[in-house]
Amino acid sequence: MNTLDAIQDTYAPDIKHWVFLRGLGREQAHWGDFIQRCEAELGWHCHAIDLPGFGSEHQRPSPLTIADIRRDVQQRLPQYIANTGQAFGVVALSLGGMVALDWLAMAPQDIAKAIFINSSSADCGLLQRIKPGAITATAHALLATSHATQESAILKMVSNNNTQHAELLGQWCHIRQLRPSTKRNVLRQLIAASQFKSPSVASIANAKGHFISSRADRMVSYKCSEYLANKYHCWLTLHSTAGHDLPIDDAAWLIGVFKTIQG
Repeated sequence: MNTLDAIQDTYAPDIKHWVFLRGLGREQAHWGDFIQRCEAELGWHCHAIDLPGFGSEHQRPSPLTIADIRRDVQQRLPQYIANTGQAFGVVALSLGGMVALDWLAMAPQDIAKAIFINSSSADCGLLQRIKPGAITATAHALLATSHATQESAILKMVSNNNTQHAELLGQWCHIRQLRPSTKRNVLRQLIAASQFKSPSVASIANAKGHFISSRADRMVSYKCSEYLANKYHCWLTLHSTAGHDLPIDDAAWLIGVFKTIQG
């Protein structure tokens, strides 16, 4: 069941905990106040888990496969969630969505609902996964010698709401100072992402997924989310103007979608 604009969906009302996964080169601090807003406005109990090599895990190497990243994240699932024995929800952005897809395929009993935001897979096609303009922006960010130049290039690539770029740039540079990520780990994530193909239809429980994307994403084409939603017979909801980092560009709209998914 799939539509470009419908957001009518349901999830099991007893989902008490939600795990949040970020994308390429990002960590939990890059959610800003989005997670706190989900807790306040949706009544969710939220927990962000950093991918290996970033955030709380920035001193470790990033694995070279999505499966190994997923296993690492699984091992760091908070005990207060794991001990309940209840399935939890996942909100996963970009590369985090690949991790969630692999998790849903390998341990479907863990996840009650997965919300994928601007994600993709190798079978979506290279120029859909990373648009030509984003290739240049990514190369500029990787070759930049200062954190400010790197973060500025990333911000312009993932966000279309430039009214907040000055404030965000300062915040993101501060994050880099606190928990510096390395270009090596970003490259290792890129290698992992480049090899990841979406799991078979048989391995994914259709009712568990809802895909959200933006038509104006300048990094990854919304057609990747469209492809995955069609493949797994899941709902797809599209934003018309936001960039790749939807939680930054239009948090209120995204939380509104979550409310509708929540029923």
